[in-house]
Amino acid sequence: MDYRKPTKKVIVEVVSDVLKERGSVDTQTKLHKKVLQKLKKEDKTYRLSAERMRIVSILSKKVKVTIRTRSVGAAPEPDENDFKKQGLGYDPVVKRWRRIKPGDDLSGHHHHRGEFASPGQPCPVCTSPLKKVHNATLYGGVVAIGFRCGICAYLTGHRWREPSRYSFRLKGGK
Repeated sequence: MDYRKPTKKVIVEVVSDVLKERGSVDTQTKLHKKVLQKLKKEDKTYRLSAERMRIVSILSKKVKVTIRTRSVGAAPEPDENDFKKQGLGYDPVVKRWRRIKPGDDLSGHHHHRGEFASPGQPCPVCTSPLKKVHNATLYGGVVAIGFRCGICAYLTGHRWREPSRYSFRLKGGK
């Protein structure tokens, strides 16, 4: 069966319309269903994933997203094949599966940390690079205490935090 992907402009318009009607939407699934209903009224062949809808609407800078996260350290680990499908590799130095390959990360820093975040890694919410968050020490130095996305405000400490729930509303609106 043939299908069409809506353009970014169409996605942003429909998401904006839904948020104008409802004010805010407290889950990605609810927003996705409402957006798909409106898209299907325009053209029955439109298809759109929830992830693409979220990323396009956040990058348009017209939608504000609130992100709730959870720690991934306490979750049971899936088997080796699941890790390989996600592009993870086993790092024998720290004896853990890593989100990035051992050695240099995207910003050129060399490290040996397991599931720890690093600068330059893509944000799990909107895919833009993460930047360090610094804090001043008592002795006048600077210490990195975590990582933040400059676009969607996703925040994590050194230990990776996984987004678990999103809520959406228009910027500057209701």
